[in-house]
Amino acid sequence: MTAAIATNRLPVVVCVDDDPDMLASVVRILKSLPIELLSTTEPQAALDWVASRDVAVLVSDYEMPEMTGGQLAAEVRKVRPETVRILLTGVRNFATAIEGINLGEVFRYLNKPFLPPQIRDAVTAGIARHRELAASSKERAQSVRRDRLQQALEAEYPGVTEVARAVDGAYVVAPAPAHVAGLGLEALLALGSRQS
Repeated sequence: MTAAIATNRLPVVVCVDDDPDMLASVVRILKSLPIELLSTTEPQAALDWVASRDVAVLVSDYEMPEMTGGQLAAEVRKVRPETVRILLTGVRNFATAIEGINLGEVFRYLNKPFLPPQIRDAVTAGIARHRELAASSKERAQSVRRDRLQQALEAEYPGVTEVARAVDGAYVVAPAPAHVAGLGLEALLALGSRQS
């Protein structure tokens, strides 16, 4: 039941812009999307949300007094790398693009002024990219956990992760370890060694 609830949650999108009017405009445009929308004029508040929630997309202004959008994107990348980062900028120069790419691995840049479909399309693409990154991250974490468990089992019970077969194809089962002896498992272990 929990897994079904988790997959039905709306993706979280955080918008940050120090200009309240621009922020309100972005929020108005994005409200038509099936998302949970959080907005703030404070980059630190956006960073706190990213740290405490599974944020799919960060939409940030580039030019802010507290920290640039590139710096915010870089901090978000450190805290939650699978959060997709989109920057809005009125500055059209290579320094802006280079900072965003090098520091924050920005997914999209949108130049101001932008059309509503442009930002909606960028956020929709960002949500799809977030799903890919989150799935990949989950698979990686499961693989690491599986490898650690296998190593722990092998350290405690050498040979337990290896399956040996006799020439006739039957499984070869080692004698029961001393700490298992007397538990009545001998018959089960003998049965397992006779099956192919």
